[in-house]
Amino acid sequence: MMQIRAHFHGAPGRLPFVGHFAVQRSLGPVSLSVAGRVASRADVETAFRAARRLEHAVERVSLDPSSGGPAALSSTWAAIVAMEALDLGPHGGDDLSILLAASDARDISIAGMGLGGVWALRAGKLSPLATGDHPLLGEPGRPGQLPGVLGLEERIQDIVAVGAEHPVTSVQPERLLQRCGVHP
Repeated sequence: MMQIRAHFHGAPGRLPFVGHFAVQRSLGPVSLSVAGRVASRADVETAFRAARRLEHAVERVSLDPSSGGPAALSSTWAAIVAMEALDLGPHGGDDLSILLAASDARDISIAGMGLGGVWALRAGKLSPLATGDHPLLGEPGRPGQLPGVLGLEERIQDIVAVGAEHPVTSVQPERLLQRCGVHP
């Protein structure tokens, strides 16, 4: 079974990955991938600490193979909401942009906050999953409950998101994974 991978596009500018985080986990048929950024407008050290604390919270989430991917998304969001606001930087997580993706033997589900667009990356080509006024897209933040979950009908391995303030028209498939911080 292939493991799902969430990727978050770097911001335009000189320091594209300030506050970026990424976590990959799997247990049995359940695969969880989380990517995004937090405290990206803080100084580099503060953003780094906030991103590592968020990664640590996600790494501690218990995955239950019998509950499936949507339950993994809910547990992950609950862990993020339970974090102390100060652990997420000077804005307490109000600047959180995050893509959560989970798969199990039956489904792929995604959720997120602070996203400007979400695409499937297949064989070097992008296919939109959420653009425009889609409910998955919106302002950054950390609401008290999991935002809406989008279920996908086909198996996708790589899902790419950009932050809400990112110019969506600049997302191109060439070297896309490198612009998400993935280097072969």
